[in-house]
Amino acid sequence: MLKLREPRNAYDLLGLPRSATREKIRARYQQLIRNYRREVAPRQLLEEERFRRLTNAYLLLAGPGRREYDRRLRERRGQEQPGDLVAGLTEAGRLLVEAEAAYAQRKMNDAAELAKDGLKGESRNAKGYALLGDIFREQGKYNDAFTMYNYAIQFEPNNRGYWQLLEEASALREGRALPKRYRRERATAFNRPAWVWFTVAAALAAIGLSTLYLRGNWGGPGIFNIPVNLVYAALADGFLLGIVLAATSILMPFDDELISYQVSGFGVEMTPIGILVALPGVVFFWAAPVFYAIVAYLDEHASLSIATALFVCALLAAWFGLLAPEGAARGVYLLIGNFVFFGFLWGWLLGSLRRRVFEH
Repeated sequence: MLKLREPRNAYDLLGLPRSATREKIRARYQQLIRNYRREVAPRQLLEEERFRRLTNAYLLLAGPGRREYDRRLRERRGQEQPGDLVAGLTEAGRLLVEAEAAYAQRKMNDAAELAKDGLKGESRNAKGYALLGDIFREQGKYNDAFTMYNYAIQFEPNNRGYWQLLEEASALREGRALPKRYRRERATAFNRPAWVWFTVAAALAAIGLSTLYLRGNWGGPGIFNIPVNLVYAALADGFLLGIVLAATSILMPFDDELISYQVSGFGVEMTPIGILVALPGVVFFWAAPVFYAIVAYLDEHASLSIATALFVCALLAAWFGLLAPEGAARGVYLLIGNFVFFGFLWGWLLGSLRRRVFEH
């Protein structure tokens, strides 16, 4: 079977960026095993080689050894396979892993029994209680879920996620509206300091000045009758937007979003998502949103950074189409997005490399 890249580490095995949060790691693991050999009983899954590799990666990245593993990855240029953590599990630990698999595959009765058996052997396992709480919640047993989340908090009181789950279980059993999710600790695209938006505004002003200059300086006709200076402006303005949005952390790092995050491909085991977004976008930009919508739907994961990149490039391409001189508008609408997106990708890449300078 053709493989574009062999998994080099635990992140590659799960198809995740190194910036992935613990919640995203768990969600991705459950997504990968949801339809994995559903005919196989949960107690037999750990004997399957691929399932065991995925589980080893998950246990490593969701556990306390992740920070040390990340340090080793930096030293070894991103190449280190996770060890066989499954082999070191206690019987109770194996039962909880099997319960997680059954939960992901919506086998709730099996999951509940396995989790209960596992907690008999590890009665202070906060994750186990939280898992059993999740199972009870899916079964509509909100009182039992509330109790399990309470146990999880007793053994891990600083976990804000458990407190959130407890509040949600309380609301569900009392018939109240669910509380709002805790704000993410890291800044998001909608939670940025004022200087970030000032920088973005300055970039947009620069783009506006470039379009004003174009109105009287189109240059000679180029490919498909598109004015040459318009092509240069599309490349430059796309680059400017990409580098600003990346350097201010409105976009997540280029390698995390387009290289590290991988999906199941055609005839391959895992494919970096950039191949399914960046390549179509450079060849014919308007195909990229369609490709990405299909991939995101099939993979059950959508990246806000990629969606933002495609959206702002589409807006800029449409703006150039509105400004285009008579006789060139059709070609501009069709193809100027290619140049905008190409410049944007380079800006995103360089902005990601330099973003530490701008971090607050």
